[in-house]
Amino acid sequence: MNQFNSKKISYLILILIFGFSVTRCATPKGEVKTYPLTEINLEKVYSENRGLVILEENATMNHDFYRGGVQEKEAGEKLMKEGKWEEARTHLEKSNQYLRVSIKYEPNDDPQRNVYGDEIVIFVPNLLRADNYLKLITVYRNLGKDNMVVSAKNEGQYCVDASLRSVKTEWAYQIKKGFENESSTK
Repeated sequence: MNQFNSKKISYLILILIFGFSVTRCATPKGEVKTYPLTEINLEKVYSENRGLVILEENATMNHDFYRGGVQEKEAGEKLMKEGKWEEARTHLEKSNQYLRVSIKYEPNDDPQRNVYGDEIVIFVPNLLRADNYLKLITVYRNLGKDNMVVSAKNEGQYCVDASLRSVKTEWAYQIKKGFENESSTK
């Protein structure tokens, strides 16, 4: 009986060894899709997140923080166009705070994230933070806060790299180029 069990075990081990040596990983080898600006862009992100204004004290779900970050970003950019640098700084920094919380719970950007039911949104908190930091460089320079520019560059480059690790977009490559241009024009 003992000899019979050892034969079974020997055959089992032989089958496992043969199975593992023949089986190969079936991961697809091909190009990773780069999403064009027509599919993923700031205006689409804004339009998906307009509506009920999210206040920090009312944000309870990850998507609330994301939506609040998008709304603060939109307000900050509008103020930048009006030349209201201090107010723009406040909104862009608050946007980054919201988005930082969102990233804490879901660190990867996702071009088609299901938030509830059949509701699919462009979820790119890392990319939005990178874009905010790129804009904050302009804001800080206009406010004479040159000491904050280096920190914004470093944070922004980290965020755009994090975004590109999870999803490739033309928008991210534009932001990355913006940081490269900033680095060459100290």
